[in-house]
Parts: sequence; C-alpha cells; structure tokens
Amino acid sequence: MIPLRDLNINIAILTVAAIAMSGATCYAQDTTPVKPKIQDAPLPPPIVLPGPDKVNPEVDNRPLTADEAVRIGLRNQPNVLIARSGLESARARTSQAKAGLGPNVGVNAGYSFTRQFNGPDSAASTTFSSNSFSANATLRQLIYDFNHTRDLVKESAVLETSASQNLTKVQSDLALQIKQLFYTYAQDLLLIGVNEANVANQQGHLDLAKALLGSGLGLPSDVVRAQTAVADAVLNLNLARNNAAISVVSLATTMGIDPRTPIKQASSSEPKLLSDDVKGMVKTALSRRPEVLQAQANLDASQISVHFAKTGNSPTFSASLGLGSRGIDFPMDTNSFVIGATVQFTPFDSGLQNGKVREARANVISAQAQLTAAQQNVTQDVSEAYLNLRLAEQRVVTADAEVANAQESVRLTEGRYKAGVGTFIDVLDAQNALTTAQSNRVNAASAVDQAKAAVAHAIGAALPTRNAK
Repeated sequence: MIPLRDLNINIAILTVAAIAMSGATCYAQDTTPVKPKIQDAPLPPPIVLPGPDKVNPEVDNRPLTADEAVRIGLRNQPNVLIARSGLESARARTSQAKAGLGPNVGVNAGYSFTRQFNGPDSAASTTFSSNSFSANATLRQLIYDFNHTRDLVKESAVLETSASQNLTKVQSDLALQIKQLFYTYAQDLLLIGVNEANVANQQGHLDLAKALLGSGLGLPSDVVRAQTAVADAVLNLNLARNNAAISVVSLATTMGIDPRTPIKQASSSEPKLLSDDVKGMVKTALSRRPEVLQAQANLDASQISVHFAKTGNSPTFSASLGLGSRGIDFPMDTNSFVIGATVQFTPFDSGLQNGKVREARANVISAQAQLTAAQQNVTQDVSEAYLNLRLAEQRVVTADAEVANAQESVRLTEGRYKAGVGTFIDVLDAQNALTTAQSNRVNAASAVDQAKAAVAHAIGAALPTRNAK
C-alpha cells in the first residue's frame, strides 16, 4: 500500500510533466514567428546654418590650421583692437608729459577799430577814429622743478609699458581661447564620425535580429530592442552634429568674424613638450608672462608716483622770452622785447601734498601685492597645465586599450548571439561600450592638444605671427 504523502508527490510530478509536454507540443506546432510592431527612426539631414552675405576673405574656401585661426583672430578680434587703442592712449599720455620739459611757444595777434564821438546834446559835434594792431610771441621754458615733471614722464613711460603688456596678455589669452575652441570643434567633428559608425552598427544589429527572428531562432523583443537602439543612436548623432555646429559658431565669434562663417579645418596639432623641467617652466613663465610684467610695471609706476607726490609743492623755476609789436598802422612801429623769470612755490596747502604722498605709498603696497598674486597665479597655471597634459596623455593610452577591448567584446557577443548561446542585450551592451570607448578616445586626444596649448600659454610662449598664406 502506497502512503498518501508519496501518492500526492507522484501526482504533482505527473501534473508538471504533462503541462511541460503540452507546452512543448504547442510550441512545436506553432513555428510562425511573431512580427513585432516597431516604428522606424529615420536619420534626418544635418542642419546647415545659412552663411553670411560676405565671408571674410581670410577664411573663404580654404582649410585653416590652429595657428592660422589664431592669426586671423589677432587681426579681427575687437578685444585686441580695444587693448591696442589703450596702448596708443598711453603713448599719447607719455607725449603729453614730455611736453612739460620742452619749450612752449605762444603767438597771438589782434586788430581793433575804435570810433569816439560826442552825443547830439554836446556843444560841438566831433568824431574820432583809430586803428590798433598788435602781435606778440612768447617763449617759455621750464628750468628746474626738483624733477617733478621728469617723474611724471617716467611714470607715463612705465604705464605705457604696462599697457603694452596688457595688449600682449589680451592677445595671449585670445590665442589660447581660439586654440581650445579649434580643437573642441575638431573633437566634435570626430565624435560625429563615432556616432555615424554607431548608427551603422546598430542598424546592422537590427538587421541581424530581424534575420534571426525570420528564421525562428530570434525573439520579437530583440527586434524591438534593436530598433530602440537605432533610434537612440540617431538621436545621439543629431546631438553630435548640433554640438559641432555650435562649436564652429563659438570659434568664429572668438576669431572676430561673423559667427555664421563656415570654417574648414586642416589637420593640426600642438608641438610636443620639449622638457619635463617644471621648475624651469615656472622660471620661464615668470620672466615672460605679460601678467607678471604688467604687474611689475605697475609697481614701478607706483614707486615713481611717490617721489612725484613728494615734489608736488616744490618750487618751480621757469624763464620766458617775449617779443611784441603795436601800432595804429601796419606795419607796426612800436616794438618790445621782454625777458622774464618766474618762481612758483606753494609752501602751505592744508595737507594736500601729504594726502597725495600717503595715497601713493598705499598704491605701492597694493601694486606689490598684485605682483605677488600674479606670480602665484602664473605658477599655478604652469603646474595645472603640466598636470593636465600628463593626465591627458595617460588617458589616450587607457582609451586605446578600452577601444581594443570593446571591439573584441562586440565580436564575441555577436558571435555568441549568432550561435544561439548569447543574448541580444549582451550585443547592445557591448556596442554601447564600444561607442563610449571610441568617444573617450576622441576626447582624450583632443584633451592632449588643448593641454599642450595651455602649457604654451602658461609659460608665455611666443604668439604665431607669420602671415597666413
């Protein structure tokens, strides 16, 4: 006699087996693949920005290197023109200050007609008329003012140097901005290629999923996933194209030309770093960077201004020579010759000069602090640029390995899926990993050129000045 518990177990086993056989039989009988409902994702054409009515002749119909883009920017960027105007203004102020040391000649001439007559109530009606001519010429020359005017000339000349360094700084910063935007644009163009390849690969995976489904070896869900992956790839390609279009607008604007100008890129890269001597690079930067030189010039000017303020109330000695002529007819018959000397002195000014001296000394302290800050900032720039460059170079090596491994992963997962031992999700994951790896490789290579440009800027490298062909 079979126990009741064992009987229940046997019944359960038989029931499960019957259900399994029934399902297998039903599946074997229905071999028609299920056609999934999917919606295609068409690839739209690239969005093209209408160009300007007149394209800058320096850009039209020729590819540009990074250095050529910089040269165009240095000629057209409004900020450079503003800084150059500031330098011209400083030169003009130096000329004005120098005028105080040279002779001053003044000339004046005049004519007057006088008519006098008695009123109608007078006893006798008489009328008098006369002419008067005059001409004078005066020569004035500063003799000595305790170098007050000479200090003003020195201060103006040093401030002119400061303005020149400011122009160099504007140009150097602009060169870095243009190069970084240039390489960003090149990076975006390469990313378009990566995403175009991804669209083609995802379309190939879709075709594979459809083929396996048609042969009865695939699943409808694989086709749906493949079509979704194609749509996602198309979206990413559109975004990459738009990023490139925006990059070229930013590049053209920074170059000082119409933002709508189409720009073609020639193959371009930054030169290799010649030395790993960071201390040497810092030393070079401190002797070249316009920020440091400008801060040093401002400090020199503020030190000169202290002496200039101290001599504000010093006696001023000057001499003059004058020639004059007067008469009622022309040529005039009364001539004069005058020699004079003048002393101007303000012994008491209610503390005005003392206030100017205190202000000038405070400006010296501020200028010294600004020089120290500029030196620290330059040292920081060199250090960060060097670190970023070495990191970018390491990223390229890592990205190369990442791309190679991702390509192998795609090959293996596709082979497993075709053989029926892998899943389609594995294929999509591997393809996404490959696209990410290729994008990382493009970004890493672009980061190297941008970091090299930053190092050149950090050490105060010379700007490209050769005329573009």
